[in-house]
Parts: sequence; C-alpha cells; structure tokens
Amino acid sequence: MLLNEARQLNWIHDLYRLAQSDLRQDKTDVVFERILQHIVQGFNADTGSLALCQEDDDRLTIVAGIGLPAECIGSVITQGSGIIGWVVKNGKPLLLQGDVADDPRFVSPTRRMQTPVPSSALCWPLQLDNRIIGALSVNSLDEQGGYTEEDLEFGGVLVNLITLVIDNARLHHEKQQRIEQTTKMNQQLQTTRHHLEQSKKRLNDTLDSLDSVVWSVTADTFAPFYLNQAAKDVYGYPVADFFNQPGLWLDIIDPADREKVKNCLEQLKNTIVQKITYRIIHVDKKSRWLQTHMRYIPNAQDIPAHFDGITVDITQYKNATGLLKKQNEEIQTTLNKLQEMQQQLLQSEKMASVGQLAAGVAHEINNPIGYINSNLTSLKNYIDNLLALVAIYETAEATCTNTGQLAHIKAFKQKIDLDYLKTDILDLLEESHEGATRVKKIVQDLKDFSHLGGGDDWQWTNLHTGLESTLNIVNSEIKYKAKIVKEFGDLPEVKCLPHQLNQVFMNLLINAAHAIENEGIITLRTGTENDQAWVEISDTGKGIAPEHQSKIFDPFFTTKPIGQGTGLGLSVSYNIIKKHQGEIQLTSQLGQGTTFRIILPISGAIIENV
Repeated sequence: MLLNEARQLNWIHDLYRLAQSDLRQDKTDVVFERILQHIVQGFNADTGSLALCQEDDDRLTIVAGIGLPAECIGSVITQGSGIIGWVVKNGKPLLLQGDVADDPRFVSPTRRMQTPVPSSALCWPLQLDNRIIGALSVNSLDEQGGYTEEDLEFGGVLVNLITLVIDNARLHHEKQQRIEQTTKMNQQLQTTRHHLEQSKKRLNDTLDSLDSVVWSVTADTFAPFYLNQAAKDVYGYPVADFFNQPGLWLDIIDPADREKVKNCLEQLKNTIVQKITYRIIHVDKKSRWLQTHMRYIPNAQDIPAHFDGITVDITQYKNATGLLKKQNEEIQTTLNKLQEMQQQLLQSEKMASVGQLAAGVAHEINNPIGYINSNLTSLKNYIDNLLALVAIYETAEATCTNTGQLAHIKAFKQKIDLDYLKTDILDLLEESHEGATRVKKIVQDLKDFSHLGGGDDWQWTNLHTGLESTLNIVNSEIKYKAKIVKEFGDLPEVKCLPHQLNQVFMNLLINAAHAIENEGIITLRTGTENDQAWVEISDTGKGIAPEHQSKIFDPFFTTKPIGQGTGLGLSVSYNIIKKHQGEIQLTSQLGQGTTFRIILPISGAIIENV
C-alpha cells in the first residue's frame, strides 16, 4: 500500500529536503541512492531500482538499487530489453504480479539468481517534457499486500515530482562534473601556462644570449614586434627605439642597399625564403655588413602574416675577405710581373746569346773579309799592271817579223776574247770589291746591333742609324715580301738605350713582314713634335682584328699558329718603350694594314735617384 494522505505531504517535503541537502553538500555520488531509498520506503516496497538514460544513446544505466546485488549498480540496459527497457521504449508504466519470466513482452529479462522474485512490482518511465530520462521500479515481496492499478496510477502523480527531483539531481551531477572538469582544465591550463612562461623565458634568455639578431616584422608595414637584445650590439640602438620608431630598422640601412632590401621583403611573399647581404650605418656612423636569412609566415588564426629573420654581422668576414682578395690580387699581379720579367729575361738572355754569337761570328767574318778586301785591292793593282804589260806587247806586235808567232798570238787573243776580258775583269774586280764592302758593312751593322762591347748605358744616338742597321739585319725576312719606303724627317740625337730600341725596331719590322701575305710595302717615317721624337713603321698587311687590339701587348698573346710565335715580341717592345718613358701607339684596320708609332722623349727618361 502507498502512503496515506497525512504522510504524503511530509514524504514529499522530506524528499525535496533530502535532494536539496545533498545537492548543497555536492554529494552527487550518493544522491540517487538516497532518493531511491526514500522512494522505496514511501511506497512500502522491499526493493527498487533507478535507471537513467545515457546522453545521445539508446541505453540506460542503473545508477541506484535497493535490495540488488552491488554488481548491478552501473550495469547497462538496452532500450527494449527487460522490464525497464520495455517501459522506457514504450513510455508506459507497468504493474506486474508474480514471476514474469515467461511474459512475451520482455525480451531477455535479466534477473540475478540471488534476487528474490517480487510478488508485485510497479515500474514507471521518468518523463519530462515529452522526454524520457529514465525509469523507476519498486518491488514488494509481500504476497498478501500486493500493488494494484490504483497504486500504479496514484504513484504516477508522485513520479512526476520524483522525475523533477531526479532530473535536477542529474543536472547538478552533470554540472558538478563540468565544474570538476573545468577546475581540472584550469589547473592544467595554469600548469601549461606556467610551463609556457618558463619555456618562453628560457627561449628569450637563449635568444638574448645570441650574437645574431632574431627579429619578426609585420608583412604589411614592416613594423617589428619581436627583437632580441643582440640588436643593440649589431645596430647600436637600444631595442626599445625600434618599437618606438617602427621605421628605424629600415632607416639605418645604407641608402645604396635600402631599395634592394625592400624589394627582397616584397618578393619574400612569393619565394617564402630569402637570403640577402647588405650594409647598415651603425650608430657610430661606420658602415657594417650584415647577412640576413628571412622566411615568410602567412596568416594563422589570430597571428597576422609576418616575416621572421636572423641577421648576422659579417663585417669582420667581409673585411678579411676583402683584404684577402686584395692580397691575392697583389700576389697575382706580382706573379704576373715575375712571369713577364722571367720571360723577358729569357728573351733578353736569348737576344744576348744571339748578340754574343752574332758578335763572335761578325768578328770571325771580319778577319777574312779584311784580307779579301786587301787582296782584291792588290789584285786590281796586279791586273792593272798586267793589262799595261799586255798593251805594251800589243804595241810590239807591229814590229814583230815572226809571222808564225804572230799568227799564234792572234789566234790565242781571239780564243780568249782579249778585248772583252780586259773590260770584264775590271768589272768583276769592282763587283767583288763592292760585295766585300757590303759584307763588311753587314758585319759592322751586326756588331752594332749586338752592341758588342757596350753596356746597358743611356747614350745619345741617331735613330736613323739604328733603323738602317736593323733593316740590314732583317733584310732576309723582308726583301722577298715587301718594298721598303723611307720617309725620314730631321731627327736630333735621342738619349736612349740604342741596342734595346734596335730590338723594338726588329720586332716591329718582322711583324710587319709576317702581316704581308704576298707582296706589300713597309714604310718607315720619322719626325719630331715638341720635345719628342717619333718613329712610325707601317705595313699594307692584313691588319689586326678589333677584338685583338687591346691584347697585343699582353705576354704570350699571339694570333700566329702554334709553334710560329711566342707572343713576347710586342710585350718586350712595350716594356722597352715604357722604360724609356715613351709611348707605343697602334692604328690598324682589317684588310688595310697596321701602323705602330713609337714616341720617345728626346732628352731621355727621367730616372729618380733612390
């Protein structure tokens, strides 16, 4: 039997107070059990159970049980399974009498072996606003006082109130769980924030200990929003100045590199990664070299697009590199000069050897040429005497009476053609004497060219004499290819190193002859201008290509086939003229010819005493 009317109000009041007391004390883990205990007592029941629906699921969980084994608490029931599952699924209360194991309405009803079979039972769905939140059942073991339909209906009224209490308790339980979860999450968040702050501090300490500048700027305005302490050492300005003056870090970039840096930042949105080297004007007004690695970071949640970068001061490296490059260039220049001097020395040694050999040969030739000249002179005298004697004999022929002897003399005279012989023998002697004289002159020119017995001394010299003697020396290279035209002006004597100038003349004359493929003309011109004397050697050869004209004085440069030129002739000539503090100028056109003009100070080079 249910409560009488007098006790109903007290029972309801106690139920409300029980639920409120437990809720105020936050004992959500036992509230369902105490509510069920109060309900079981109010319905004069022996056992009972309370099952609640799980959120977003069609299953129920037994959250409290009176007279049930402990393992039943927390077990799960599928809607439609057993009595409670049927009540929740159909949304209808049930009055059950006796054992319902064979009742076809209940699919697989579960009942523990140690649980007694109730004589009658009431089971209601807990429904709130057309929403079923669970099921409540009370069981009576009293076979004499079982429940009736009237009890089921009357209990349904109380169940509505019970449903509110249980739903309120459940909501409070869920709220408590959320509070506990929130509290736990807050604790975790605080722990995480603490770890994050510690990590951030360690990161900042690490970044501030670097010698390189670590920075971040916005992608639109380039305003900085992070800068480590290395900025003060690298840029010379306090870090705060860069935040107070957002454009400062661009302003201190060297004006010559500023546009390059801006363009690099603009392109960074497409290239994502960039590396650039540029200069800044340090606070001490000195220029410094920096190298920056940059990366573009696009928008991400609340973080706007920005550029991150690391900047390294490479001034010392740049200075060392520049110094090393300068030293390498100086070493290379010195090496080139040494190589050039070595080649010139080899050429000079070669020329000296040739000169010494030529001087020796000239000396050896000079002796026989001397007595050949002497003998030819004596021979001419003898021939003159013999011819005079022949003339006397011819005069005596008129008085000779020996006809046989006269016939013999006449026949012999006809045989030897005495008249022709008398004239031709004198011509032969004259030509022989002229040839011997020419050989003597060539030998003398060879001696002069080789500077036999002379030192490397500055002398006042007639340049025409040097040209003439050099022409005689190189005549064999020229006579079959070119005609020599001389347009000599009035030249004073020039203070120079004559044997070295002769070498220049020889190189230019030989080059001129080689430039003429078949036949041509080599013209020698001389003259003066102000206090300078000039010598021009022109040819009508094939000319020099424009792309080669700037290289012809370089050591080893030659356009001749391999094995036919060393590329040192013009280089040596250039250095000899420079030694005289003069100039050697080139004018050339393809197919028309080449002209070299040598300009020399008449008074010689000015040599400073060290």
